[in-house]
Amino acid sequence: MFEEINEWEKRVLRELYDDYAHILRERRLRLRPAAIALTDSDSFWAQWNPMTRTILVSRRLINNHNWFQVLSILRHEMAHQLLDEYGLPESEKPHGEQFYFACQRLGVPEEYTGASVCLQSTNLDWREEKRDEVSEKMLEKVRKLLSLATSSNEHEALLAMNKVREIYAKYNLEEISKKSSFAHLTITHGKKRIEAHQNRIISILVEHFFVQIIGTKLFDADTGEYHVGFEIVGTRENILMADYVYHFLLQQTNHLVSEMAKEKPLSRVQKKSYRLGILSGFSEKLTDSEKQAHADGPAPLTDPGSNLIAKAITKFKEDPELEAYISQVYPRLSTRGSNSQYIDNSIFSDGKSVGRTITLNKAVNGSDGNRGLLLRQG
Repeated sequence: MFEEINEWEKRVLRELYDDYAHILRERRLRLRPAAIALTDSDSFWAQWNPMTRTILVSRRLINNHNWFQVLSILRHEMAHQLLDEYGLPESEKPHGEQFYFACQRLGVPEEYTGASVCLQSTNLDWREEKRDEVSEKMLEKVRKLLSLATSSNEHEALLAMNKVREIYAKYNLEEISKKSSFAHLTITHGKKRIEAHQNRIISILVEHFFVQIIGTKLFDADTGEYHVGFEIVGTRENILMADYVYHFLLQQTNHLVSEMAKEKPLSRVQKKSYRLGILSGFSEKLTDSEKQAHADGPAPLTDPGSNLIAKAITKFKEDPELEAYISQVYPRLSTRGSNSQYIDNSIFSDGKSVGRTITLNKAVNGSDGNRGLLLRQG
């Protein structure tokens, strides 16, 4: 007798089937129809069974991980199906070179192409993995700077902020000549839209912090709803920094708006305008520190790493490797212009002045603040 499927499972399976069909259309592949079923197995996240032509997906995967991770593992199993249908040579290892090519064909994100992602003993959050010695030393320096850069002296705090960016600039200039390994980090706030100030922070990350951002809409298995979010794509070290900066700026803008609201009541438009002004001022401050690289003569003593930072950002934007990787994973990616925003110019200007005083130091404490992922010990 077949086990009765409850409404939650029907909703999840319907989404998996829809995503399976979407992936085939996206990759222009013709695979024979496969069944998808949920399992309580605690030995694997998902599994392609060629005998029954079924992709089994662990309920634990659905319950404990976001939909980006679910879809990445679904693509992994579809790569197994692809090789099975096209005939895998007997001498080929299950996760060997041919499988890697199949993963590229299916757009499997790089960190999901290995054999370990099939096992439930594997932590799917790459941030918990042990890092190589070079990366860990760099991150340790950054942790110390961010933890200590709490000086109320704006000049000292500015030097600390630029020192952190200089470390990352040097890392990126050294890594650009090597074959990079890319990862993804998905951020969603459980909402149906991204606020204007969140979009502005995203643009700051893309412009100044060695990552690319992909907007996404994720299925929430708990509610059956779709929530907007975005993926940060880049090297793991750069993603960690971008993740920190995103939550730091999110917290700082909320904190500064709250402080302004104590002085006078603010309307919804004024709060939005003040946030956007703060972020505009902060972005301009970063841009000013980078422009010196294009000027004649040395960088000023107050910003000794500006040339290095600007050079690294220019090299990053000219490097085709990340762009090629994103095109592989997202072959039909499109861009769209942002909607115009009505703002209060006066309060926007006030926020801009405040934004130019923000430094990348340890965030203020708050219940909705920075999660401090970069600051925790690895």
